[in-house]
Amino acid sequence: MSRLQKKKPVSEKKNPRAVAENKIDHSDNASDFSSSKSAIVASPLKAKSEKKMIDAKSGEPNFFQKAMDFFREVKMELKKVTWPTRKQTTGTTIVVIIFVFVIAVFLGLFDLGLSKLVQVVLT
Repeated sequence: MSRLQKKKPVSEKKNPRAVAENKIDHSDNASDFSSSKSAIVASPLKAKSEKKMIDAKSGEPNFFQKAMDFFREVKMELKKVTWPTRKQTTGTTIVVIIFVFVIAVFLGLFDLGLSKLVQVVLT
């Protein structure tokens, strides 16, 4: 969840089923109500599709609705990422490759030295 969005406590969350059936009291602040994810649907067809997306037993959004919310939030977060330039990516890639070769040479020489030491001790 975005750090700018405030997560509502469980007690303040509105029942999506009641929203779809227009059973929520409208005493809330109008701007607060319009910014919430669940809004009153004018079309009966949309109301039916909203009812299908809600789990009948617990009143919570089902797996697919949760997945869609997750991917929507991922998309919002990825827009905030500062991506490196091609020059920065190339530079860091070259540094990593050089570091890998240096470590490989060091470990190879260390292994060669230990194997010679073991041969001298055993013979």
